[in-house]
Amino acid sequence: MRQNLKPKVSLFFSAVFFLSGCAHEITAPDPDIENIEYGSISTISYAKYVQPIFNQKCMSSSCHNSVDRAEGLDLSSWTTLVRGSEHGEVIISGSAQHSHLIEHISGKATPRMPLGRDPLSSKVVGFLSRWIDEGAKNDAGERPYENLTNKAYVTNQGDDLVSVISTDHNLVIRLIPVGDSPTLDVPHNIWVDDQNQYWYVSLIAAGEVWKFDVATNSFQGKVRAGVSPANVVASPDGSKIFATDWDIFNDSRAVRVIDAASMQVTKQVTVGLAPHGINFSHDGQFIYVTNYLSDSISILRASDYAEVERVLLAPDVNPVRSSLYQPLQVVLTPDDKFAYVSCFNSNEVRVIDTARKEVVAAVAVGRRPFLLEVTPNGEYVYVANQGSHDVTVIRVADHQVTATIKHSSFANPHGVAFTPEGRYAYITNENLGGSFPPHHPIEQGGNIGNVQIIDTQTFAVVKTIEMEVDPTGIVILPR
Repeated sequence: MRQNLKPKVSLFFSAVFFLSGCAHEITAPDPDIENIEYGSISTISYAKYVQPIFNQKCMSSSCHNSVDRAEGLDLSSWTTLVRGSEHGEVIISGSAQHSHLIEHISGKATPRMPLGRDPLSSKVVGFLSRWIDEGAKNDAGERPYENLTNKAYVTNQGDDLVSVISTDHNLVIRLIPVGDSPTLDVPHNIWVDDQNQYWYVSLIAAGEVWKFDVATNSFQGKVRAGVSPANVVASPDGSKIFATDWDIFNDSRAVRVIDAASMQVTKQVTVGLAPHGINFSHDGQFIYVTNYLSDSISILRASDYAEVERVLLAPDVNPVRSSLYQPLQVVLTPDDKFAYVSCFNSNEVRVIDTARKEVVAAVAVGRRPFLLEVTPNGEYVYVANQGSHDVTVIRVADHQVTATIKHSSFANPHGVAFTPEGRYAYITNENLGGSFPPHHPIEQGGNIGNVQIIDTQTFAVVKTIEMEVDPTGIVILPR
């Protein structure tokens, strides 16, 4: 796995952490930070070397001290620093290049900080960057937000990064580089096994699936999985991984079965044209696959991967090749009675009665629906509508739309995931056209995406978390 991140297309993490009008500096007994020989320091003590920088440069009257806390940011201690501001995190442990604090003090983001005063020297900026890259540890050697179990993983297609979010704090706490080619490998979707032990990411441009350890986020292996692996799921026991090959140019019909321990392909299963979405039934007996260019759903028997049924999405579908509907993903209710299918081209969700193996409802939603998910209690389905910048909520009891959630922050919604108890829905937004600008521009320009958090009781957007470029897939732990 590569050690260095690829050049960023664009980056920004929201946190405004200085205000104009900062007055006199506080008096501190710390040595002049510009006279310290940072290059000779082998082990960084936060209290001795990092905190004095904030004391002298960032904690003036009306700025980021424990009293004023400009924009909600308090730089008076390591503990308050890692909490971030009212807008989000200011440092990401292990990723100085992507940390908002470094962007502003280096001048890569505007306004440059400290505001209205001499900028920090390159050696001080470099030292703070080194401290963050080495983990942003406190004097006890602890990294921020270590060993959390409540977290979300988000794939960023435009940066070859996976963001790790603490769902307790709604902050980005880590960035994991994926892919190892000189060009973008495009992490498209992500899955965590039911044991919460490993996460798997499909690199749709590289044609690979990568495996990581949940506890450490360490790379565990990779495998070639066709031309364009779009989605991955794990078997209920975690022993097998299934990857669809969404190769729309070469008539792919393949779902690859991967041994999770060895990360080797053990079988190739033939389905319809250009399979994209895939999911297990909750009883573990069947695998449902969306055939994007056949307008059908293949139902595979999990014990031997035989196709037991191919459900056409409508009577007018050509069973060999059809793209009237373009099914992208399929999800099942907790009781496995219904399968809901997002139809990208027809702007609807088709509902399959799994016992009858036939379509029983067609629900009009927003434009270009992408991914969808059922609430943990099985009562509703949330649909991310990429083209109309909104989210449709379908009631399972009668397959009727009960709400259409609109908000200025929605910009090309793509993925959906729920917290385990179902209180919050996390929606990834690609922001392809830049309709939702970041709080401050950076010198690279470009559009970054975000995750919007919806309160499922009120349908209100309660939080925005800025991501990297083109966030798509999302999964929330624990599963």
